[in-house]
Amino acid sequence: MQTKEKKTFAYIVFGIYLVFLCWLILFKLADSIDKIPSMRGINLIPFHYDQLSNTKFHQMEVIYNVLVFVPAGFFFTAFGKRKIIVGFAACAMLSICFEILQWIFALGASDITDLISNTIGGAFGTMLYFVLGKLCKGHQLKIACILGAILEVFFIILIIALSILNK
Repeated sequence: MQTKEKKTFAYIVFGIYLVFLCWLILFKLADSIDKIPSMRGINLIPFHYDQLSNTKFHQMEVIYNVLVFVPAGFFFTAFGKRKIIVGFAACAMLSICFEILQWIFALGASDITDLISNTIGGAFGTMLYFVLGKLCKGHQLKIACILGAILEVFFIILIIALSILNK
C-alpha cells in the first residue's frame, strides 16, 4: 500500500471511530430518536459522586472513558506531525466539545471527571503511538488501522445483532 493510500485508509478508520465516539458519548448508543436520553446536569468536582449512586458503575465509567479515548490520542498524534502536545491537546479539546454539546443539547451530564478520564485515555494513546513506533519502526499507523478496522467491523456486527435481537 502506498503512503497516500495508507493515510487515506487511516483517515477513514479514524473518521468511522469518531462517528462511533459521537454516537457513544452524545447519543448513548441509542438506535432511535426516542431512546436518546434527555437530561442536563453538570459536575465540576472531580471524581465526586452522589452518596446514593453506584460507586462500581462510576469506577467502570472512568475506565471506559479512558479506554475509548486511547485511539483518539493515537490518531491525533499520528496526524499531528507526531508531537505529543498535539495528541494530548486535541483529545482534551474533543472531550471539552463533547461535554459542552451534552450540556447545550441536554444529552447527558457534563462532568469534569469525564474530561479528565478522556484526556488521560488520549495521553495513553499518544504514548502508545511512540511505543509502537519504537517496536515497529514506522509501521504503527498501519497496525493501528488494521486493528481499528477489525474492531469497527466487530462493533458494526454487534450493533446489527443487537438491533435484530431488540425487534
